[in-house]
Amino acid sequence: MTRPYYETEQDLQNERQIAKIIEEVHNCKLIKMPIKLSLDFMAVRDGKAVAFIEARQRKNKMDRYPTYMISLYKVMMAKQLEATTGLPSLLAVQFSDKFAMIKLPPKNIETRIGGSISRNDPQDIEPVVHFNISQFKVVKHELR
Repeated sequence: MTRPYYETEQDLQNERQIAKIIEEVHNCKLIKMPIKLSLDFMAVRDGKAVAFIEARQRKNKMDRYPTYMISLYKVMMAKQLEATTGLPSLLAVQFSDKFAMIKLPPKNIETRIGGSISRNDPQDIEPVVHFNISQFKVVKHELR
């Protein structure tokens, strides 16, 4: 059975906004990756890949929760991309008040069971990784 595809046009718009910030701040071009590679973008500078990026948007302020949660699978894929290419994988999150980034996998992770119940899809409950929000590097303040 094929799993439903949940990415919406709004999700893609959010990704494009995040990509624009990263391109401006880090002087690179972000190329959308195929879904099979799991992370959203490859960052390119002077024609060469320099990093892989997972882009997320959250409606809450950055300091709302003490940890950030992401799928263990995403972290594993980021680690695999790094092991294969030697390039870093980064998580970029646009919170309601700040834009921040962190290298994947971060240090001091805690693995739990978790996920989203909003879509009523049992496959959304999976192993997840929590890491301290203080590990993020704020790239941009006061976005809105």
